[in-house]
Amino acid sequence: MGAITPLTGLTLVAALALVAGGFWLLTQPSGNRTKAILMMVAGVVVAFNAWINSLPLPG
Repeated sequence: MGAITPLTGLTLVAALALVAGGFWLLTQPSGNRTKAILMMVAGVVVAFNAWINSLPLPG
C-alpha cells in the first residue's frame, strides 16, 4: 500500500465532495439527475486515480 501524501489526501477530499454533492443534488426535488450521476462517477474516477498514483512504482 502506498503512502498517503498531502496531495493524495486533498484529492480524496475533492472526490468525496464530488460524490457528496452529487448525492445531495440527486435528492433535491428539482435537481438534474444526469448531472448528479455524472458528479458521482467523476468522484469515483478521481478517487481511483488518487489510489493508482499512491501505489509504489514496480521494480
